[in-house]
Amino acid sequence: MAQCLFISEIQLSIFHWIFLLDASHEKHVAQATLAALARTCSAFHDIALDVLWQQFGTIARAIQCMPHDLWGGDMNKSESGCISLKLHRHLTKDDWNVFRRYALRIRHLSLATQDVRRGKTLIVDIDDELLASLASMDATRPLLPNLTSLEWIVYDERDLRLIRRIMTESLTSLFLEVWAISPVPDLPQFISSIAPTCPSLRKFVVHSVALSSHLCHSVSQALHHLHHLTTIHCGFLDAEVLDYLSLLPSLLELKFALQPNSEFQNELLFEQLQVLDVHAPDITSAVDLVSRMRNRLTNLSIFSDDHTAASVLAQLFRRLSTSVSHYSLRRLQIMVAEHPPHDLFSVLELEDLYPLLSFNQLTHVYLDVGCGISLDDVAALELAQAWPNIVQLMLNKFLETSLPASMSPIGLMCFLKHCPNLVELTLEIDFSFIEEQDDQSHCWVGDTIHCHLSIFDVTYSKIHDAAKVAAFLSGILPRTVHVLYSWIHALDDQREYAERWNEASRLFTRMKK
Repeated sequence: MAQCLFISEIQLSIFHWIFLLDASHEKHVAQATLAALARTCSAFHDIALDVLWQQFGTIARAIQCMPHDLWGGDMNKSESGCISLKLHRHLTKDDWNVFRRYALRIRHLSLATQDVRRGKTLIVDIDDELLASLASMDATRPLLPNLTSLEWIVYDERDLRLIRRIMTESLTSLFLEVWAISPVPDLPQFISSIAPTCPSLRKFVVHSVALSSHLCHSVSQALHHLHHLTTIHCGFLDAEVLDYLSLLPSLLELKFALQPNSEFQNELLFEQLQVLDVHAPDITSAVDLVSRMRNRLTNLSIFSDDHTAASVLAQLFRRLSTSVSHYSLRRLQIMVAEHPPHDLFSVLELEDLYPLLSFNQLTHVYLDVGCGISLDDVAALELAQAWPNIVQLMLNKFLETSLPASMSPIGLMCFLKHCPNLVELTLEIDFSFIEEQDDQSHCWVGDTIHCHLSIFDVTYSKIHDAAKVAAFLSGILPRTVHVLYSWIHALDDQREYAERWNEASRLFTRMKK
């Protein structure tokens, strides 16, 4: 064998390429190749095992390397998609030494443990008693000392005792899912201790549906002492911790819920931030937040549970145009969960949307804003020309209004002509222009067809002649797979539109063939 192959750095490079060149999802060939190298050549053994376990090693597999009579996994259960690992006898020092040999190589741990056998994905259920027995061995050292990524689910106190044995200084990514529905006494203290335990943490994710506000203070305390974060997904954050995070030069992605009644005193720089996802109590709070920012975001998502007036949304759009770089923003999503009462219903006009037209690099726009968006054919042309790179455009997908649609198929053609990359489009269209024509050749369309649009969602568009509408759409959208409509969610007295669109969709599919 060539002498250069004895050099560990060269081995490491070659073995990593074995993993990278296997294009399959399960990486069966890479696993088999690395395992064969570890078994057949003593010179390759350690490095091949390192790469194999770094990429595919799990705590379940390390347990299964110990004697079978210890963990007693029922392999017959693999047919049902689950392997159960349970403790059947006391753990001995020899068992521990076997586990330790492989545990040193594990880099990633998830309690949602998955294994792949013969092309099947299997869920591996590890008994709490077995995990606790492992955690009780050699308490002077972490259970997985070289772990870099950890995903953990907290139901109760027992989960906290186990995770404390797994947390290490080498950890760079922590995903914590809190499924407890009532407060866990030691949970806030544990979260506050994350920073001194894992000072190198770069990705910090804490999800909790029931306890997000309960954990706000401890999460904020942990964030204040983590200085290398690149990604944060969490629940409620207050103005004070946002001031600190805005100065972090490493922070690239931030997803959080804005604490109600937050009062900002300073400008929020976030100079390197690329992805911002904020759940605000109302759009007014989002306006205040955005107005204090100066950054180069690529993705911005704003969610609110409270209905809002069109004038407040227009103010938000104006703030965005002065706070976010026009040349960096690629994805914009604004959603308002609650629809307003009919007596407070308002409508966005084209002039309200003008500030958004300055973002000429947008590729994805999703506006479901709880108020009407009135766009005619002129407005369609302006939007299409302002966003030539648009890939996905979705406007009020789930909002039914009493306003008649003001955009005709001519407006639709503007998008098809000026937006060649469009893959998904959601618009309400008035198709009466097509239904009134006797000549179905549609000469006015010319040779305009769109070869990339895959999904066309007409939301609550009303039609009366399904055959004419289907013939028109099949001529201009030859590659469209789905024509969707929202009338399926309508009341019984409006089911006629769902039936017509169902017929139009069926005819559309047949006419394209």
